[in-house]
Formats: sequence, structure tokens, C-alpha cells
Amino acid sequence: MGKITSHILAVLFRHLKSHPTIEQVGVQSYRTLLEKSAAAFKPDKSIQTRPVMINSIEAKWLFPETHDERRIILYVHGGGFIAGSMNSHWDLASRIAKACDAKILIFNYRLAPEHPFPEGLTDVRTVYEWLTAQFGEGHDIILVGDSAGAGLILSLLSGLLSDRYLLPACSVLISPWIDLECKNLSHFENQDKDPMLSTDILKKTAALYTDKNLSHPLISPINNDFIGITPILIQTGKNEILLDDSKILAQKLKAAGVVVELEIWEDMFHVWHYFAKYLSEGRQAINRVGKFIRQYA
Repeated sequence: MGKITSHILAVLFRHLKSHPTIEQVGVQSYRTLLEKSAAAFKPDKSIQTRPVMINSIEAKWLFPETHDERRIILYVHGGGFIAGSMNSHWDLASRIAKACDAKILIFNYRLAPEHPFPEGLTDVRTVYEWLTAQFGEGHDIILVGDSAGAGLILSLLSGLLSDRYLLPACSVLISPWIDLECKNLSHFENQDKDPMLSTDILKKTAALYTDKNLSHPLISPINNDFIGITPILIQTGKNEILLDDSKILAQKLKAAGVVVELEIWEDMFHVWHYFAKYLSEGRQAINRVGKFIRQYA
């Protein structure tokens, strides 16, 4: 790691650790703070946008200046199932759209605790089914999500498999949160290394998401069987408390005969891609996402 990266990481870590937690300020204030922090990432003016309503779900198309019309990405934002929006993840989604030469659809699914499991997942399925109905012929639909959004993608995939519904061309999971029991060893090994997350806050967040058994395979989709699923790229940081979620998932996917690529990024933390404006590793990881998607779609 170079001196410039070390300096940027140090600044980012101080910034992240200074942020109040959900526990300190409550859900509504936490959401507001997340939306305000997104203002630091000005939307790329070369990206054209078009709003769309899917049933009662607010969504937005993002169009890079040049893109392959047949390549469509459905982006599912993170935020612990209780926060995040199209606005908070606009910059990240735009960067991924450009890296993939694809148009991208981002949307606001319902959030807990007002809308606990499975309401957010139901919205993800609704949007995916709308996309396949609109663009099923002659298009490649790709799923990309970060953190809890990546978990929702994995839950969606298990439902699609069970129902024998049309599968995406491929999927990308960025720092996935897919075991809400938070029981894996990396929670302890990396507890002082990940500036974004803490196990205690994640457990409290999981309780806001649902009062059902956290091992339920649609709540903790790492507990699913994925035989027959299309290719998956998993990107995780070596310093994440969720590192083992990705390692265990990759092992399960390989055992099921799935084409899977696991990338563990040295010195990186939870969803470092979000800071691609400042962090070269974020830009490099997004370029890797583009390379993977163009390989399969």
C-alpha cells in the first residue's frame, strides 16, 4: 500500500469513526445523515437519468453516454435494511454503470423497522420481475448490490431458483451481509480493523429488520442451496468483520458447481467502493466489476 493510499485511508477512517451510530441517534436521524453525506459525491453530469414508477416503487434509470442497450443492471443499495436510497448510492451506481457500459436501474425498496422482512425483499422481487417482463427478450439482466443489498440479491436468487424463474446473466455481491446471526470468526478477528461496522450494531440492526429466526434462509441467505445459479463475483475487504460471510459463501457456491470469483482486497474495509471518488482501490474494484460483467453479459 502506497503512502497516498495510507494517508487517504487514515483520513477516511477518522471520518467514519466520527459518524454517530444508529444506536446513538435513532433510525430517522441516521437515514438523514446518510442522505446528507451523499451530497459530498456530486452526480456525474454525463449520466442521464429518467425516473420510473414500478407499481408503487420509486425507481430511476441511469444512462452513461455510451452503453450497450442489451446490458441492464439492477442495483440493490445497502444500508442495513433500514437506511439508504437511490440518492445515497447514486454516485456508486453511476460509476458501476460506466464501468460496465450498461444502463442501470436503482430503486427505493421499503425499509425496516416500518417495513420488516419480507417487505423489502418483496420489492426487490417485484422490480426484478418487472425488468424481466419489460426486457426479457434480447437483453442481459445483471444483479449488483452492496452489503444488505447484496444479501437481498442472494435471497432473491434463492427464490428464483426455487420457482424456476428466469435467472440473471450474472450477479455481483459487494461486501455482502448474508449471515445476520453475526457468528463468524471475522467478527472477532477484524473488530478493530473495520471502521464501517461493529458486530453489536449489526445485531441491533438485524433485530430491527425482523423478529423471526435469523437463520431463516431468506433472512440469512448464506443458508441456502445455490445449485444451478449463474456466475457470481464476490468482492470483500480483508479488514471487514463480514469477511468470513464471503469466504463461506464462495466455498458453498464452488461445492454447488457454481462459477464464482472471490476477491479479497488487501487493507480494504466494508464497501470501500463507496469512496471511489477519493480511493483508487475503490475505482479499481469497480473496474473489476465491469470486466466481470462484460465477460458474462
